[in-house]
Amino acid sequence: MTRDAGAPPTWPVAGSGDNATAVGLYSAIVTALYRRERTGKGSHVTTSLLAKASGRKRFHPGRAQRAKFHGLHDRKNPANAALNVYRAADGTWFLLIVTPDKLAEVAKAIGRPDLLTDPRFSDPAKLMAEHGPLTDILDEVFGAQPMAHWAEVSAPSMSRSAPCAGRRK
Repeated sequence: MTRDAGAPPTWPVAGSGDNATAVGLYSAIVTALYRRERTGKGSHVTTSLLAKASGRKRFHPGRAQRAKFHGLHDRKNPANAALNVYRAADGTWFLLIVTPDKLAEVAKAIGRPDLLTDPRFSDPAKLMAEHGPLTDILDEVFGAQPMAHWAEVSAPSMSRSAPCAGRRK
């Protein structure tokens, strides 16, 4: 849903439902505690990130007038190649999220430990200037194997830090 027909997926809006879900869960907990105080009966409390995110998508004119919109995401020249969408050999798109402290682990897991010594990516300042070339490299790497391979590779080595998620053909 974050793309035009025929276009690759794009980076989703960060935290689309996080805040609303937290507030909803807080409200449910406080209500359950109030109920217990008044009646002595407990409550089962749940929430849904998807439902809250969907509910937040409603248009609110006042909020739109005050909103600060970010520029369009350019998948081929992202602000960060480690936070981007990539396509596996079988046509499945996935969202890659790698935190800086896990870059070495991920580079080794995808079979490209040489990226860690590449002078273009050797320090944070250079890396910020070279996200386009790194995206090209990652496009080639991820495009060489089907999603099943990347899911298997990510399970043991990257699952704690950079799961392959948001799979979409």
